[in-house]
Amino acid sequence: MKHIEEFYLFVKVVQEGGFSHAAAVLGIPTATISRRITQLEEHLGSPLLHRSTRKVSLTDEGLRYYERLAPPLADMELATGDMQGAKADLSGLIRLAAPITLSNTLLMDMVADFGLLHPQIQFDVSQTNDHQHLFDNDRDLVFFNGELPQRTPNATCLGHIEYGLFASELYLEKRGIPQHPAQLAQHDLIYCWPHQQWQLNCDDEQILLPHHARLVVSQTHAAVRAAKRHLGIINAPRHYVHPFLQDGQLHPVLPQWQSACRPFYMLRCQPQFAPLRVKVFAEFVEQYAAHYRQQPWGE
Repeated sequence: MKHIEEFYLFVKVVQEGGFSHAAAVLGIPTATISRRITQLEEHLGSPLLHRSTRKVSLTDEGLRYYERLAPPLADMELATGDMQGAKADLSGLIRLAAPITLSNTLLMDMVADFGLLHPQIQFDVSQTNDHQHLFDNDRDLVFFNGELPQRTPNATCLGHIEYGLFASELYLEKRGIPQHPAQLAQHDLIYCWPHQQWQLNCDDEQILLPHHARLVVSQTHAAVRAAKRHLGIINAPRHYVHPFLQDGQLHPVLPQWQSACRPFYMLRCQPQFAPLRVKVFAEFVEQYAAHYRQQPWGE
């Protein structure tokens, strides 16, 4: 029991992703934590962490110690929280990454609702449409819509995002309202990542539109803005354009044709090292999304 505080500091450094993050959460100087873990390593006769200017990582011996120490220390935290009623007082930083449109809408709704329940939690949300940066980020959780680029462990499907075709009233007045997807070849289309080829379905009929567009952009916000300015027809998430349908800036096009739905995933990064607040938020997200597992995220 002599070194239980040092063991606790070691676990926190791993869970928080570095000495400075752990120091901020615990309210202890970074130098103090570093010194005490160094003393622990000297006592054990083995290094536990690889230190670099960017982050720390576990040695083989450190991983063995972490795997044995983390569960009982987590149980102690939970027991203390239950006695103090402290589950509502979770604190610390949760690091997230998501594509821009997803983080501006569905994810931000969940972050806001969770933040109201736990006012001591801070969030750092990396917003990017760059797949490599999205998955290579040093994050606690990554959110992604679309097919995963590879077989990815610790991924949970939260539901499906429903897409549809939309245009402004002025554009449709000038160019006419298409009655069949084949007529879209005579229209101005606005393509947006990741939809640069549209697949439309109606009953047993399926049509794949060739790649031709008047405008190609990488963010849904830009595509929707262009459509509201009468530039053409977009294929966009229904939940994103819903406010613009309500105020009449956009109108459905070919509503009887179903555009492809895209799965919406949450990826747990290194769940074995996740602190309690990350686990609680991940559980909150799964419960939040439960209603949408059987139907697409539309309005």
